[in-house]
Amino acid sequence: MNAINPSLIITQRDAYAALPSVIFWLGVCFLLPIAALFGGMPYLLVGLAVVLAVVVYRRPQEAPGVGILYLFACNILLPHSARFDGVTTPWEMYYWAIGLLIVTISAVARIGLRQVFAVPRSARSFLLVAFAAAVYGQTHGAAFSYVSRQFYGVLMLIVYLGIAIHVGDEELLLRRIQVFGTLCTFCFVVYYVAVFPKYGFHKEIGFNGTEACLLSIVLFIQGMQRRKVSWILTGLALLLVPILFFMRGAVLTFIMTLPLAVALRVKSKKFKFFCWATSVLIALPAIFPPVAQMAMDEISKVPGMERFLPPGIQDSDTLFERVVQLGAAVATVQAHPLLGAGIGSDIEFDSPTMGARQVAFVDSGWAYLLQKMGVLGAVTFVWLLITIFGSLSEESIGFSACLLSAVIVTLFSQPVFFHFTTSPFMGAFAGLLLAAKHRHRISIGARSQVIGGPGFLSTLHKKFSYALMKAASSRLQKH
Repeated sequence: MNAINPSLIITQRDAYAALPSVIFWLGVCFLLPIAALFGGMPYLLVGLAVVLAVVVYRRPQEAPGVGILYLFACNILLPHSARFDGVTTPWEMYYWAIGLLIVTISAVARIGLRQVFAVPRSARSFLLVAFAAAVYGQTHGAAFSYVSRQFYGVLMLIVYLGIAIHVGDEELLLRRIQVFGTLCTFCFVVYYVAVFPKYGFHKEIGFNGTEACLLSIVLFIQGMQRRKVSWILTGLALLLVPILFFMRGAVLTFIMTLPLAVALRVKSKKFKFFCWATSVLIALPAIFPPVAQMAMDEISKVPGMERFLPPGIQDSDTLFERVVQLGAAVATVQAHPLLGAGIGSDIEFDSPTMGARQVAFVDSGWAYLLQKMGVLGAVTFVWLLITIFGSLSEESIGFSACLLSAVIVTLFSQPVFFHFTTSPFMGAFAGLLLAAKHRHRISIGARSQVIGGPGFLSTLHKKFSYALMKAASSRLQKH
């Protein structure tokens, strides 16, 4: 029998590892410019999803990175039409959702449905409540399109949680963010330069700033911890997206995460308290409208700053609107305590800028949760957060700090855990934390077998008992 050359196996394995990069670069170099100039970007992205689905089926550990980076690329290369007015129908999101579904189905088929849903009980309970809220919303007049889309977001949260727990690779994900994050940032700068003559410094409505912020946090902090300059630089480059779009909440989230990451590492209680207090102070302008207004008033006093700030950025009406939405959601819970008005339902409130509104999408994440899933949804979601935060670790400090900041700040302004454009990010990051904690427990159990754990004591007891029995038997034979 001919022996297999190990070098050939390594070469084939390396080729599979490089396949996602090759596919992406080929698309950028040849197909992307053509689609950008002559149209067809939606079909290009769906085609890319099909190719990436093949990659994920061959290498399921790529699934968390492929899912979230595909969404980020969609937001950069095919931004939705409502980004300037918030009113135009964002038809592009259908293509984002279809592409994500193609990639996700491939991962689930490869890993196994039962394995993917082998997640903590809190996650399964939250998904069950979301399904009940979807049925409730559908049977009480909510449009099926909104019911399906909003339940899809919660489903992606749990699915990517399960995928990351079972096949996630933290190092691989960070490398993918570094490579494709740089590429997507370059594409964003090209887009911004192209529209700058028409719009100048301007603000856009979208998810790309939040997605870029989440990727920036994990890559920058992990790069600082591991002293990898390329990760640090890419993390800062990703932050250009929310900075150039004047997304106050995303930028403040990144800044407040830095002392938060230090707080997770230091041992001194006094210094830990100081870091937590600093994080809270930085987060205040992103949560409380009066503080935000004071900060923007001070910034506006800087000479020449008015030339750069787009119209409307000086006020805090968007934060006031989140507060109003939260109040309307609380009123809904008072009328429908258990499941709220159901997933897909409309919320009515008086917007500070647009007047009376009745819409199916809620900006505030906490208002979204209460409006769509009621008390049961809130309780099971908090249970899920407790499960996740029980896995915070110094080794995965980037993911730990990112999830904490998302709950403290981002969730106030966006349903980052519930909308399909960001929920896979949250699910993947949480799944990697839970998987790391599980591996740590196994490692401790293995060491206990060697250095004095229960298994070691049990073995000693058996050997000692056997020695006593043997000695007693020899004495009887002598007598």
